[in-house]
Amino acid sequence: MEMGWYVSNYERKKMMNDPHVVALIYTVEPVKAGRYDKAGRLRYSGSPEFDLTVEDKIARFEFRKFYAYASEAHEAIEPFIQHWEFQAAMRVGSDGFRLRFKEAEIEDRNPSPPEPRKEGFGASAAPCVLNVGGSAVLPGVTGSGGVAFVSPHYPPPPRGGSVDLEDPCVVKMKSRYEKYRLGRTTLPDAVNICLTSLEEKYKGRSSAAKAIGVNEKILGKIGDLGANKGGMEEARKAIGTDKEFTDQERRFLKEALKKIIIRTAQVAADDSQRLPQITMADLPSL
Repeated sequence: MEMGWYVSNYERKKMMNDPHVVALIYTVEPVKAGRYDKAGRLRYSGSPEFDLTVEDKIARFEFRKFYAYASEAHEAIEPFIQHWEFQAAMRVGSDGFRLRFKEAEIEDRNPSPPEPRKEGFGASAAPCVLNVGGSAVLPGVTGSGGVAFVSPHYPPPPRGGSVDLEDPCVVKMKSRYEKYRLGRTTLPDAVNICLTSLEEKYKGRSSAAKAIGVNEKILGKIGDLGANKGGMEEARKAIGTDKEFTDQERRFLKEALKKIIIRTAQVAADDSQRLPQITMADLPSL
């Protein structure tokens, strides 16, 4: 357990007779400054454990279940936060967001005093930062240069489930796609690595499609486009081709890769999840 959580719980225990964690509060910190300055209120009630409200870059998890310790409450929502940050990073790019713990609202059910008390880490303990991997680390620099993009919405929360970000296939696919997004490799290369990684993990394309719940036609289409189009500088196999991707094809490939990477991470975390099949209807038209 991190020292911040330990000190927080220890001090709470001394002050309260029958503590109950009402809510945990986090600040939403975009990698690029200003991204969510004008985002509207977000409300989410899709979890049996908590209700979530995000407004003015403050995320409040109000609990339906009982937790006496802030650390217990954090552990309960950690998979959700990990999934949310990962999904946002994939959908909006490496300039997604992170949640930084701010404070806990804890009430004494044997009241003295009766109002909820707000409990922070205090001067003796550094706050924790929840990174994409969900671990607690000391705060660091999260900002980056470049022109800020202001989004009118916060990234939508995941629809349940968890993700495994340490699965070797997920690591490889995510790393290569981010490399493409940063302009350090080509789109056909990202397609090739993602498709090859899936086929190696699941021993073939058909079994991969079945395992992660994606229509096999999608894998066939991205494989065909990645191998045979992309122009002189991008094509992998069709050396010397002058067939460039159309705008529709680029949009299709990028969205398909993002959905496949997210889905692979979900299945790697729990392959018993009942997830809807990803079909061509879920992707940009060609």
